[in-house]
Amino acid sequence: MKLNDKDKAAPVSTSEVKLTIISFAYFFFVICSYYMLKPVRDSLALEFGSKNINILNILSMFCLIGVNAIYSIIVGKYKRDIFIPYITKFFIGCLVVFWLIFSYLIPLESPQTGLSITKIIYYGGYYLWVNIFSLIAVCMFWSFMNDVFTVEQGKRLYAYIGYGGLIGGAAGSAITKFAVKIVGTDNILLIAIALLYPSIWCMKYIHTRYHPEGVKQDDVTPPKPAHPASPYDGFISVSKNLILILMAFEMFFYTCSTTFFSQQMNHLVETQIEQGAFTSVSDARTSFIANIYGWVNIMSLVAQFVVTQLVMMLKNPIYGLLLLNIIQLVGTGILLSLPSLGLASLSLTVVSWTFILRRSLDYSTARILRESVYIPLDRQAKYQGKGFIDTVVFRFGDGLSSIMLFGGMTYFGYGTWIDYSILIVMAIQFYVIIRAAKLYAQLVNEAEQATAAPTAAV
Repeated sequence: MKLNDKDKAAPVSTSEVKLTIISFAYFFFVICSYYMLKPVRDSLALEFGSKNINILNILSMFCLIGVNAIYSIIVGKYKRDIFIPYITKFFIGCLVVFWLIFSYLIPLESPQTGLSITKIIYYGGYYLWVNIFSLIAVCMFWSFMNDVFTVEQGKRLYAYIGYGGLIGGAAGSAITKFAVKIVGTDNILLIAIALLYPSIWCMKYIHTRYHPEGVKQDDVTPPKPAHPASPYDGFISVSKNLILILMAFEMFFYTCSTTFFSQQMNHLVETQIEQGAFTSVSDARTSFIANIYGWVNIMSLVAQFVVTQLVMMLKNPIYGLLLLNIIQLVGTGILLSLPSLGLASLSLTVVSWTFILRRSLDYSTARILRESVYIPLDRQAKYQGKGFIDTVVFRFGDGLSSIMLFGGMTYFGYGTWIDYSILIVMAIQFYVIIRAAKLYAQLVNEAEQATAAPTAAV
C-alpha cells in the first residue's frame, strides 16, 4: 500500500509516525513474550540431555510440515485481520494449558527425579510448541508488515520497527532472568501471556487504518487466488519464484550451521553449568540461557543502530547477509585453535560470544534484509511463500542437521567434525547469498523502471 510520504527527505514522515510506533509496539510484544518462553524451553530440553535435543528438532521438522499446510489453507481463505488475531489467541490458550501442567501436574519447582514418561511428553510437547509459536508468530508479523509498507518505506522504516523486537527481546530476557528467582519457571508463562495479548490490539489498529491497495476494507477474504486454497500453496509459491528458491536455500544453510553450533553450546552448558545458589539445576540453566539472550538483544540494539543503518545505505544491501558467515567462520576458527593453545577452558566463553554476535546480527540486520526481499512480491509470496520458508525450510534445515548430529555423535562422539561441517556449510551459503543479492538487484531495477514508465492516456 502507499502512505502519505510527502516528506521523503525525513527518515519517518509525519504521516508515518503513528504507524511506525504501533508497528514497533506490535513487534515488541511478540518478541518479548517469546524471549520469556525460550529460556524455559531450552532449560527443560536439557533434561533430555544435549544429544537428545536433536531428536526434538527432528520432530519439530515433521510438525512444521503439517502446521505450515494448515497455515497455508487458513491464509488462503481468510483476510489478515481474521487469521492473525485468532492464531494468536490460540497460542495464548496453549500457554494457559502449559502453565496448568507445569504448576500442578508436573510442578517444575519440585525436586528433579529423572525423566518419567509424563515429563517426556509434556517437556517435549512444550519444546515443539515453542518452536511452532516462534516461527508462526514472527512470520505473521513480518508478512503483515510487508503487506503494509512499500519497498521505499521498508528501507527507511524497517530499522526503526526492528528496534521493537530487539528491545522486546532484551526486556523478555531480563524479566525472565530476575523473575525466575521470585516466581519460578512455571509462572514465567503467565507473564508471557500478559505481554502477548496486546499484540492483537496493535495488529487490529494498523489493519483498520492501512490496507493493501485494491482490497476493500469490508472484505472478509483476501483477493481471490488463481486456485482454491491448498496446503501446498507455500511450496508452489516458492518453487515458481527464483528469488524465493534462493532465499529458501539461504535459510536452509543458515539453520544447518546454527543447529551444529547450538549443539556445541548445549553440550558445554550441560556439562559446565551447576546448580549453585539456585533452587534447581533447571533454574540455573534458565538464568544462564536468559543471560545469553539478554546479551544477544543488547548487541542487537548496537548492531541495529550501527550495522543496519550502514548496510541499508548500500546500493545492494542484501550482501550484508555475508556478515553472518564471517562471524561464524571467525568463531569456529578460534574454537578449533583453543586446544592447541592450551585454552580449552575458554570454549564456553568463545561459543557463547560467537552465538551472541551472530544471533544479534541475525535478529537485527539480517532480519531486515531478508524481509526487504518480500516487499515487492505478491500476496501469496508474502504470506504463504514466506511462511513455507520461515517454517518448513527453517525446520527442515534444523531437522536434517539434527539427524546428521545424532548419527555423527553416535558413531564419532562430540568432536571437531562438527566445526568442519560448519565451515563447509558456510562456503555453500556464501555462494547462495551472492546469487540472491544479484537477483534482488535485478528485480528492484525492473520494479523501478516499471514505476518510472509513462502511462498511456485513456
